[in-house]
Amino acid sequence: MTAQDVTDLEINENTIWSTNRLYLSLLETFPKYVANFQAKWNDWQQDISATDPSVWSSVASFTALTALGPKITPLVVYQLALNPDDDAAVHLYTTIETDALYLPSTPEPSTPDPSTTPATTTMSRGQQILSLSFERNRAVRNALADFAERCERVSRFHSSSAMLTECAEYDALLAFGPSIIPHVMLQYARDVEMSQQGGGGQTSASGIGRGTLLWYELLHELVWGHKTALRTVRLGEVYARWEAWFQEGLAVEGAPRFSGEDAMV
Repeated sequence: MTAQDVTDLEINENTIWSTNRLYLSLLETFPKYVANFQAKWNDWQQDISATDPSVWSSVASFTALTALGPKITPLVVYQLALNPDDDAAVHLYTTIETDALYLPSTPEPSTPDPSTTPATTTMSRGQQILSLSFERNRAVRNALADFAERCERVSRFHSSSAMLTECAEYDALLAFGPSIIPHVMLQYARDVEMSQQGGGGQTSASGIGRGTLLWYELLHELVWGHKTALRTVRLGEVYARWEAWFQEGLAVEGAPRFSGEDAMV
């Protein structure tokens, strides 16, 4: 779906519900992640409260926010759920979003068509972002389920990570780009919890299969553009490093980086 297509959609309860649901899941699972964003957001709001929009990008607090990269995208969208006309949130979103398919168009001034009752209106950029985010949330959830199902099925017969990550289901997730890092981290956390409890099959929270916990490969490729090349993986340690990076408000450059067996840069 493109930004042009989304102008035909209406903001509805499902759109807001989807945004709030993702936000609350992140708040429950990664409270420090949300708190760190909120502190930086509040700093920026204070800095720009009496300034011209043309200088919004020049203050240090904006640099601190954008350094976090697309991993804060759902939190910015949540600000728009609170106020779709928040131009500052739109500005931040369009700065960190890397996928043109999920960028809003610039509404053109519309002239009422007398043959149309009521007159046709154009969605604001904030409303477009909310609708585009709703579509992405739904698509990502389906893609996560498809990949996890493949992991469950293939891992019964093969232990090679290549058999699980060199496939259409994995590529479909990778194609979404780094804005889905929060979605992946949520599933990663749920699956780690299930493995620690000795559970299998599907998680009660998401209905998505536990798979073989290869989310670290997807995260690494989303951030760094290549897989880890690890042959021996200490799953608990690897997850702890990804969680620390995600929770502590570290910049993209601080993400875990692997290059070879049991080596971390």
